[in-house]
Amino acid sequence: MSKFDASQIQWREPWHAIAPAYAAKAEAEIHREMCAGHVLFRRSVTAVGYRQDCDDVLFYLGESAPSFAVVHLSYQRETRPEWPSTTLYDTLTAWLEQCLIPDAEEFAT
Repeated sequence: MSKFDASQIQWREPWHAIAPAYAAKAEAEIHREMCAGHVLFRRSVTAVGYRQDCDDVLFYLGESAPSFAVVHLSYQRETRPEWPSTTLYDTLTAWLEQCLIPDAEEFAT
């Protein structure tokens, strides 16, 4: 999987770039939580951002769509494939328009 350059994102609260140490922990955690059947099970993921006010993490999935996922980490092993809750985005633009911008507008109010 190619690297994703998170510096191309103009982060807006409540979303932030993720520190490398926390990224490694988030990547290990998502793999610990998922069970067979989860949409990201056995997929390579790279944590690139996080939401400061909840346990949502933005993961880069690679160049093929969907390329991004927001996962709400639960910090427990899950037995149902719909958990941890995951929203997929085909492109960075889709995530920006459908997630970052609305979240930032809501957070500012």
